[in-house]
Formats: sequence, C-alpha cells, structure tokens
Amino acid sequence: MTKTILFFWFLSFSGSCFTQQNSFKCACSRIGLDSLWADSNKVSCYLIPVPKQTANPSKGKLYIAAVVTPSLTKSNEPPLLYLHGGPGIATVGNVPRYLRSKTWKLLREKRPIIFFDYRGTGFSEPNLCPGMKDSLSKFSRSNSGEEARKAYKISLYKKCHDQSLSEGIDISSFNSAQLADDAAELCRALKISNWSVYGVSYGTTVGLNLLRNHGKHITSIILDSPFPPNAPWLDFIRPFDTCFNVLESNISKDPEAFARFPSIRADFVKAVSRLNKTPVKIKGNGDAEGYDYYGDDFAWSIWSAMLSPKSIPFVPLAIHEVGNGNDSILSKWVEAFNDPNSFGRFSEPQSKAVSCYEARPRTVEETKVSLLSNYPEFSSFFVDFEGELCDAWQPRSAGSEVFQPVVSDVPALVLSGEYDPVCPPLFGEITAKGLSKSTLLIVPSASHAVIHADDCLRKIAEEFLSNPGLKPGTECVSRRSGIKFVYENLEKTLSNFN
Repeated sequence: MTKTILFFWFLSFSGSCFTQQNSFKCACSRIGLDSLWADSNKVSCYLIPVPKQTANPSKGKLYIAAVVTPSLTKSNEPPLLYLHGGPGIATVGNVPRYLRSKTWKLLREKRPIIFFDYRGTGFSEPNLCPGMKDSLSKFSRSNSGEEARKAYKISLYKKCHDQSLSEGIDISSFNSAQLADDAAELCRALKISNWSVYGVSYGTTVGLNLLRNHGKHITSIILDSPFPPNAPWLDFIRPFDTCFNVLESNISKDPEAFARFPSIRADFVKAVSRLNKTPVKIKGNGDAEGYDYYGDDFAWSIWSAMLSPKSIPFVPLAIHEVGNGNDSILSKWVEAFNDPNSFGRFSEPQSKAVSCYEARPRTVEETKVSLLSNYPEFSSFFVDFEGELCDAWQPRSAGSEVFQPVVSDVPALVLSGEYDPVCPPLFGEITAKGLSKSTLLIVPSASHAVIHADDCLRKIAEEFLSNPGLKPGTECVSRRSGIKFVYENLEKTLSNFN
C-alpha cells in the first residue's frame, strides 16, 4: 500500500516560512484525493523525491505523497507538520476528514498544515508486497490449520523480501529514524526555513527522531500520547493494566458507579474466559453464517473503547453485562468497535518492517512467561513477537543508540491522557525528562490523542504553537469533569453512538 507523494499547499499569506515548489506538484487524483475537493479547499498535492537510504544517496530515490493545506487567515506563523500514528498507517487519505474536525480548523487558522504518507504506506513509494493480503486470504480459505497458515505467511514475506531487494528496496530502510529523515527532505524540498511539529502516538517516535537529528528547523513540537524511543514497555499488557487501574480507581471514587460495578476486573475475567470457551456467533451485514466471537475479541474491543472519552462511559456496563452472561449487546458492541481501518489504510508489511527492527523484546520482563505470570487476567493482550517472520522479512534489529532518550531545548508540549491504553502517562513523563523546555500535561478523563478531547486542549495547543516561548495557560485542565458512566440501556445507547 504505497504509491507516490502528495503535498497540499496553497500559500494564502505573505510570510517567508517556505517557498512553494511547483516542480514537485502533482494532480491530487494521483494520490487518491478528489480533485474538485482539493481545488475547493485550495490544497496542493505533491510527489517529493527522497533518498531510498539517507546514508547512501547513490541508491536512488523514491517518492513520498504529501499534502499542504493553507492557513485560513493571513499569518506569518510557520507551517505545522503532522506525523500520524502507526506504524503502517497512511495519512493522506484522512485529510478530508481531518479538515472537517474542530481541532484542525482551529490549528489551520494561522498556519498551513503539512500531511504526508510515510514511505511504504498509502500513496508513498514503495508499494510493499502487492497481492500478499489476497494470497494469504485465498490460502486461508482452503487451509484451516494455523501452523500451515503461519508457514505460508512467512514464505510470502521471504518472497517479498527477496523481490524487494531485486528492485533496489532495502527493508532495513523502514525505521523511525529514516521516516524522520524523509520528513526533513520534505522540509528541504519545499524550502521551509522553520516549522512546528505535531506528532501523535507512533508519530511522536518519528517526531522525537526528527527533533534529535533535524531539530534546527523546529520552532516547537507537540507530542500527543507519546511513545518515546526509550519507552520501557513494548507490549500491550502493561499499558492496558495501567489504564484499567485508572478505570477501577475512578469507579471506586464514584459511589453510584461503585455500587453498580463493584467487581469490574472479575467481570472482565469472567467475560473473556467464558467467551473463549464458548464463543458467540456474530452475524454481520449480509453474512448469513456469521463468525465465532471469542473472549479475546471482546477484550480487544474493550481496549478499542478505552481509546476515546466518548466511548469510555460504556465500558463498565459492557464488561458487567457480558461478564454476567448477557450477550445480547454484543452485536451492537462489535459494530461500534470493530473497524480495522478507522485510523487509515494499513500496510502490514511496512508495520512489520519497523516493528521487527525496533520492537524486538529486550528484557526478561517482556517475555511471555513474565507477562502472563504477572498479568494473567490480561493474557488476551499478549502479542507474541513473530521472530521467524522477522528473520525472513527484516532480520536486522536496532542498536542501543536507537533507544536513547531524546534531549532537546526546543519548546515542547507533552500531552498524556490518564485512560490511554497504548501510551500511558508514564511515557509522557519519560518523554518530558529530556526536553528542558517542555510542559507536561496528564489530562484527567482523556485517553489517546489528547488534543481532540475538548476545546480546552485545542486552545492550549493553539496558544503553545503561537507563543512557544511562553508557558501555555492550563487552568482549564483542572476543571475537566470526570467520566459519566452509563448504567442502563447500553444497546440503545450504542445505536445512538453509531
């Protein structure tokens, strides 16, 4: 899932932040965007050449899809670079949706915003392993054995690895530092003198690498739900345990909630255990036979619901109902929290390339034995490292220098949500330690992608970008109200939620 590069840019102000480069412009339709929409929103699309390998420019170029959206008012503020989460998730296809949101409308008032697809995703080259997904799906329909499917998948990755090398594509070039180098190339290609950076989730990993290696052009950086290179946890279990502890603690402080949900952890364990033993048949649209829905599926749906303050109110009731045998809500629940592409088009090969390089277990605490013995109730979230697949696809692993903390005096705003099941507040604290001019906010009642929580957070971000040398006013954060949990009629509530 890659192709080219798309950069939207229409300069509606008289500043000198960067000079528009027409030589890299392309029709927006080449990168999957509607041309009429692009014209009406005055965005510009680009295909920008970057070295296949920064350390060896003679290896040739590939093209990155980028979009530049204009500021809504005349201003001299530097453009803002957006770094998406992932790895493996495309950005450009989300731009029309983003520009309708309150967050990006506010942040666009004074500055252009730059979006791009990371190499190997969306419309950026290379298109890794085309046809692999269809081949694996076809094989799975005729071969039900898990071991056979695993072996076939590894063979596909090995074949793709060899084919990629024959085409001059080095899989080792898919890593966070290289993605940051690509961003720096965009900066040079567009003649940008200075820019601000906003990264979210895995995008903060890229952003911190950009800060480490190309910080001289960065005037300020927002690190939302950070995952720093020196994050102590690479698994899903410990972050979820942290978030679940917050949920339990906040329920215990609310007399009405505690009266309704006195044993939410036990209910979670009961629900997962029962459904793993006796799965429920879920029928989707046009699916007459349906499919088996297991306890692990339910666990991951709770994880998904915990990502947003809008859905966290439903979580205790869902756990309580299913934990006590009421499966009638599951069809609606699955419908609400089972969209694999909700964050953007996904390239598994790109994601695996980055993860194989940077996410190999490095400590005893990350082993299966340790995690499952210390957190047995959350065993659903154990994702085994696919060592054999990585040996076939990306056998190299990162050196210790990759995991060193980032140190910088660039003004930084670090945002962490107390309920975040992916990047807990601990990661925000670790991130802020190396940033001497940072403001760390651990936001009550917020989760992943904190900036979207409410107008309070959006205004703090806007104030920071406009005046990075000043500490932003944060009084509104302390006035945020707690999560108001739902106590009944969950199925009806979910219907309205969708």
